[in-house]
Amino acid sequence: MRAPMTNAAEIGPSLKEKTLPRLITLGGDHTITLPLLRSVNKAYGPISVIHFDSHLDTWRPKVFGGAPTEQAAINHGTYFWHAHEQGLLANDTNIHAGIRTTLSGMSDYDNDGYCGFEIVEAREIDTIGMSGIIKKIRDRVGTEKPVYLSIDIDTLDPACTSLFPSSSIPSPFPSVLHTNHPPSIVAPATGTPETGGWTTRELRTIIRGLEGINFVAADIVEVAPAYDTNAEHTTMAAADTLFEVMSLMVKRGPMSVMGKGEVRGDGEVGQVRKGREL
Repeated sequence: MRAPMTNAAEIGPSLKEKTLPRLITLGGDHTITLPLLRSVNKAYGPISVIHFDSHLDTWRPKVFGGAPTEQAAINHGTYFWHAHEQGLLANDTNIHAGIRTTLSGMSDYDNDGYCGFEIVEAREIDTIGMSGIIKKIRDRVGTEKPVYLSIDIDTLDPACTSLFPSSSIPSPFPSVLHTNHPPSIVAPATGTPETGGWTTRELRTIIRGLEGINFVAADIVEVAPAYDTNAEHTTMAAADTLFEVMSLMVKRGPMSVMGKGEVRGDGEVGQVRKGREL
């Protein structure tokens, strides 16, 4: 692994007290998060996870997929269960956001809690708003520990409004269905789309609200270009999400700075790791 551009010689938050470069991975199947967490674990130990997704992805293999073989037991719906079983996750500091999946039963929630996750459902944006969701996430993971960020593009709604021009919709209620807004598509190009998701604006605003959290690595996954529109709406949404994540990391500064300040900006608020002042 190459040295980071800055502060490579400074004490950092890794197990060997080194300042390491951050890692961002772009991909398709969400299963790649498991080997990524294994690698992060070697550097930082058990880590807190913020998981944006429409699905829990903590299912036991026998519940999700049936686990006919040892290899088949690891898939895009079970990788967090395996991560917990392998000791890769910090206990009770992990959180999902954007959840709206169909359940196999209430035991899915019990198992999710067993894996150390709290749940923020997608529909909570209607009651507590984006600021309430941001607060839940920040309260859960804090601003002092290393954090892994995983974003499934199906957090976004596959389609926000009708694909037909409003003027072509026959209805006796024009004030309800006829709008001046153009047709809109958010992120249809994903393997397991779920209705009732967030818009790109909402997701980007929530991500921006996580400034000051110590993200050491992140992934943006489940983008399936073959299913995208001619205008590549999903790919564009993923690219813009990537920009937001990279901006958080850059604004936070080098990983040698991990104090108790909530927002770094130009300099850490408070003290850096081990009580040393900037």
